[in-house]
Amino acid sequence: MKNRFWCILLILCVSVICGCGKEKSVESDDGFKIYYLNKSENKLMSVGYTLKNDETDKAVEEVADRLSKVSKKINYINALPEGVKIKGYEINDNTLSMSFSMEYLTMKKSREIMCRAAIVLTMTQIKGIDYVSFSVENEPLKNSTGENIGPMKAADFVDSAGSSINSYQNVEITLFFGNSGGDKLVEQKFSKIYSENVSMERYIVDSLIKGPGDSEMTRTVPEQTKVISVTTKDGICYVNLGGTFLSDTLDVTDEVEIYSIVNSLCELTNVNKVQFSIDGDTNMKLHGKFDLNKTFSRNLDICEQQD
Repeated sequence: MKNRFWCILLILCVSVICGCGKEKSVESDDGFKIYYLNKSENKLMSVGYTLKNDETDKAVEEVADRLSKVSKKINYINALPEGVKIKGYEINDNTLSMSFSMEYLTMKKSREIMCRAAIVLTMTQIKGIDYVSFSVENEPLKNSTGENIGPMKAADFVDSAGSSINSYQNVEITLFFGNSGGDKLVEQKFSKIYSENVSMERYIVDSLIKGPGDSEMTRTVPEQTKVISVTTKDGICYVNLGGTFLSDTLDVTDEVEIYSIVNSLCELTNVNKVQFSIDGDTNMKLHGKFDLNKTFSRNLDICEQQD
């Protein structure tokens, strides 16, 4: 009887292992991941996957095939919509160039951004692939202004700390950069892939540091600025920056530099005011003259009027 018991137990264990399949729990943080969309098409979710191939080109072929297959998770949707085909790909200097059928261009903008992020985040996990570029019928994929999007890396879709995370979502944010003269603010709306591992307030400050996507706008936050912390309590967003923010000079006025951050953060429903500190000290002055020792509210008078 004892031997029979252990035999039955062994059979059950083997059955469980075999039934696990290649897709692992979405909560898994280890190993390779295939990225999918949630049913609302506004978030990316990852599912663990075991690669069969170690060679780069064969691994790319395997993953490309996997991206076209339906997930076993009933609430997950393929990154590539039905009807969009991968026409071909090639690998040069750690860059994977992927060509898609014309149906790719029929996706809604928000859906396309999520699709692109899922593919980049999935493919760049393959050894030897650092960048992914997109084309449609051999024509480079372009953004809304008609410029080539160019090769993308995983870091373009993760938070500034480079955290390994499972979930992303597409968000619309409004940022304020300097005008060409540097004396007024210009509003710019973005559709961005946002990591749920970082607060929206921190994400906005990080986006301002990256600079404007429009060549006619002017950077308002020094590129080398270190973000120590960004937290919000009772409607006040506390922005703690490194000393570089005070010393580096830009082609904008001090008011534009400060209210670029303030106005962008105050676009959030939970932020009414902004308090700055430098390395934890609030009693500081920007460029030695602009007092930061107060809370700042939205200032629309400094915004350039747009048609």
